[in-house]
Parts: sequence; C-alpha cells; structure tokens
Amino acid sequence: MHQVRGWMAVALACAAVAVLGACSTYSRQAPAIRDAMARDDYETAIKEVEKIDRSGSELLYCYELGLVLHEQGDYAGSNAVFERADQVLEELYTRSISREIGAVIVNEGLVKYRGDAFEAVLVNYYKILNYLFLGETGDALVECRRLNQKLQWIHDAGETYFADDPFLQYLTGLVYERGDEPGSAEVSYRAALQAYGADSTLAAPPWLPCDAARNARLQGDAALAATYAKDASCETANGMRGRVAVMIETGIVARKQETSFTVPILNNDRYRNQDDYCHQLYARRGVQYQNTKLVKYWLHVALPVLQADPPVGHRAVVRASRISEKATERDGQGAEVTAVQVENLDGQAARAFKEKEATIVMRAIARALAKYLASETANNKNEGLGTLVNLLGVVTETADTRSWTTLPASIELARLDLEPGKYRIDVDVVDPRGLLLVHRSFDDVTVRPNGLEVRRVRLR
Repeated sequence: MHQVRGWMAVALACAAVAVLGACSTYSRQAPAIRDAMARDDYETAIKEVEKIDRSGSELLYCYELGLVLHEQGDYAGSNAVFERADQVLEELYTRSISREIGAVIVNEGLVKYRGDAFEAVLVNYYKILNYLFLGETGDALVECRRLNQKLQWIHDAGETYFADDPFLQYLTGLVYERGDEPGSAEVSYRAALQAYGADSTLAAPPWLPCDAARNARLQGDAALAATYAKDASCETANGMRGRVAVMIETGIVARKQETSFTVPILNNDRYRNQDDYCHQLYARRGVQYQNTKLVKYWLHVALPVLQADPPVGHRAVVRASRISEKATERDGQGAEVTAVQVENLDGQAARAFKEKEATIVMRAIARALAKYLASETANNKNEGLGTLVNLLGVVTETADTRSWTTLPASIELARLDLEPGKYRIDVDVVDPRGLLLVHRSFDDVTVRPNGLEVRRVRLR
C-alpha cells in the first residue's frame, strides 16, 4: 500500500511539472518575441519563438515564426511555415477527445491550441502578401480561393461572432482583379460591401464601391457599375490607371492575462449535479461570509481576461510622388490620401473571447472543483496524500492565456489611383497635434496599366 501511495505522489508531481511547462512556455516567451520584433531584431525573435513548447502550442509556434519571417522579408520561408499552420489547424479537428477532457481535471494547457477564427484567416492574409511581394500573382490567386474556402468553412463550423471578414474580401477582390479574374473579383467586392454593412464598428472604405464599379465596367456591366458608384465619389474615366494599396498595421492586438478569484465551499453544501453546483459557486463571488465556520474550503479559480492597450490617436497620410524617367528627382506629380481603418483586430479578439467566456468560466470552476474533490478523496485515505494532492491542484491551477500576440490591433488602408510610371510612396503617421510619429518610404514603385502594387507598413 505504501508503494502504491508513493507511485501516485510521483505521478502527480510529474504531471504537475509537465502541465506547468506546457501551458506556461508560450506565455513566458510571448513578451520577449514582441520586444524583439519591436526592435526589428528578427534573429532574436526567432530564437525566442524556437523556445515555444510545440507539444501543445505548435499552431502558435507556426503563427509566430511565420510572421517573424514575413517581417524579416523571407517571404518564401514565411509561406512554408504558414502552410504548416494550416495543416496543424486541420489536424486539430481530429484531436484526442480524452486529452481535452483531461484538461478539465488538470489544466487547459493540456489542450492543443486551436485559436480563434480571426487568427486562422490572417494566415491567408500574410500568405497573399508574401506571394504578391514575391511577384507570384498566380499563387496569390490560389491563396485567395483558399481564403474564401476557409471563410465558408468557419461559417459552417458555427462561429457565431465571425460571419465574414470584409477587409479580406476586399483584398481578395483587388487581387482577383489584378489577376484578370473579374468574375471572382465581383463576388469578393460584393461580399465585402455586405460584410462592412453588417459590421457596426467599421464603415466600408471609400475606395471599395469605386473598385467594385471599375471591375463591373471591365465586365461591360455599366448598370452594375452605376449602382456601385451612385453613393460614392468615383472617377469614371480613369483610363488605364493602376493602383497602389498600402496596408498600415498598428499597435498590438488585445492579449490574454491571468486573473483569479476564490469562492467558498460551505459545510452544508450538497453536491448533486456538477453544472448546477458550478453555477452556485460562481454566484458566490464577492459574497462576504461573516460566520467563517460556515466555510469548509476556499476554492481558487484561475481565469484568462482580455487586456487591450489604450488606443493612440494618430493619422496616417500616404503620398505618391512621380519620379522622372530621366532623373531620380521627384517631379511633383502624384496623389495624397489619408488611410482609413479597415480591420479592427482588437474588436475581433474581444468578440471571440466574449463568445467563449461563459464556457471558459464554467470549465475553470469545474476543473478547480475536481481537484478539490480529488484531494478530499485522497485525504480520506491518507492525510499526507490528501495534502499533496491539494498542493498539486493549487500549483497547476493556472489560466490558459495563449493567443497570437504579435498581431496588430488594427489595419488601415490607403489606396491611390495613379497613372502608369515610377513613384516614391511616403507614409507619414502624425499625432492629433500634427507632430510626426513615424515616417516610412518606398522608392521606385512601378505602377502598371490596370495593375496593383501592394505595400505594408508595421507600426508598434
């Protein structure tokens, strides 16, 4: 009997070490990864990413490494890693049910990270950019189709908060049009307009109906073009102009942090149904008990909460200056536009968290309760063993705070119509007083007739 108890103690200790290692690795590494990327120190960022425990967080490993390689300019390497991310995501739908049930008893970190829908589709966003930057329009078109398939798959999976992504529909429309697929572009533009209309937090960018109208004209549908353009200020005679789209990614997406609370288990409690009892315990949060003799045990529950950085007021202005064919100096011909927000990832993260919050809370209480009941059972057999089980239960009670934390909080877009030629593109970000915060420039941007040039700026 003594040998059995000793074996149980060793097994519990090993389980505690494994759980704490699996669930905390990413939470420890994420700040270091973000700090290195903020310094444009990509080699250090990659070293920090490599420390992530892949047994439970392989998807996050792929997300982080793919984004670091993208920002480093290794677009082919980034796409290879993001391709693995898509494979992992698909594999997670055949994951072990017993492993997930076990997480209710021990720790959510035992569940392989699956993430949220908005994270999954941003993989395709970066892959499309990678292919465009590599000059591989055909592969970018394939990725647009894969994105549309994934959006449908997510919708069919029942993600109620995530009906569609209007910005990514708009982006695929631009890419389809660049790839001479006006029919597919029409579908994406129409979906983008509908999705922006259904999103009360974002308005459709002013260029979207004009691009839809332009694409309709390319298909020879003047009536449809007029319908798209009727409420927008669109140039109808833009000839063979090309377009430059500048994506400006700002801030850091809202991240999960750990919080906790304690609730009393009372001497006269009767445990009959787990769900009902967990709801009873949750209702006791913050209740003051003057008679402490009523309290048998204080149950510690760890939960994730979403923390967003305060918004920083700014305005991003994008200027295009024509470069003379005979000289490197700018000749002053070009355009200027102010970027508009097209994607609110903080909002996406908040909606995703809210949809799952009730389930997370009940699972956390059930997990803490299961550990308490296990310690009570062990204590009835042996007081020392009960104390050990209780201690290990407290030590392993940590919240699952994993999420793709290097994503931007917001994406803004500036879109310019330009005559064919070479341009310098300047991006100035100013504060509410007009003081310059950040300047980025792209030299020798070649605009082709009916073409599309895409650039990306990351501001933290």
